[in-house]
Amino acid sequence: METRQDWSILLGMSDVNFDQKPETPKRGGPPILSCYDDLAASCAYGWSMLERGVKDRKSPFHTPSVATITANRGPTIRTIVLRGCDTEARNLRFHTDTRSGKIAELQANPQGAMHFYDAATKVQLRLGVRLEMLSGAEYDAAWQATQPMSRECYQVTQAPGSPLASPQDVGFDAQATRDGEDHFVPVRAQVETMEWLYLAARGHRRAHFDFTQDTMEWLVP
Repeated sequence: METRQDWSILLGMSDVNFDQKPETPKRGGPPILSCYDDLAASCAYGWSMLERGVKDRKSPFHTPSVATITANRGPTIRTIVLRGCDTEARNLRFHTDTRSGKIAELQANPQGAMHFYDAATKVQLRLGVRLEMLSGAEYDAAWQATQPMSRECYQVTQAPGSPLASPQDVGFDAQATRDGEDHFVPVRAQVETMEWLYLAARGHRRAHFDFTQDTMEWLVP
């Protein structure tokens, strides 16, 4: 295991250009990512994919899965839309409804997990996160950046998961919900650990990064 005290400096040391085309092996086969045998570069590449997931709606990282623990201590998982990524602060952001099950779950137990997979590059990220509802200026900024079409999701009068006699029975009331703001909440996912898995024909690469301890190590794939 390797320990690093200046993590942000370490990630900045890599010469890898994350927008360049992957290296093509001399003996043929699928291209190999330039971070193949570089721990720090693999971590930085993972963060670059998260950043792209926020900006590019076609990116597989735009819609990851988030897992929380239910009241009966069982896991539950759902797909969300990635809305923010702060690489320096090591956190992500997504939005949800205040009445959704995940809010009650994160309030009871803020520990969660996130899963990302890009079939084109064959990269999987598994993140251990601590979830927190945002308020104040961070809440205001997230709400102001929300598009009108997205706000309609929070104008629904029934709570998510409520039983319906018919799918047409969903009610919307922009005025009663203050355009949906009453039910909107941004959630920060503070990334505590990252597990990188790269499925390469030349040989898989798996690594673990612990941001709480500033450590990183290769793992058996």
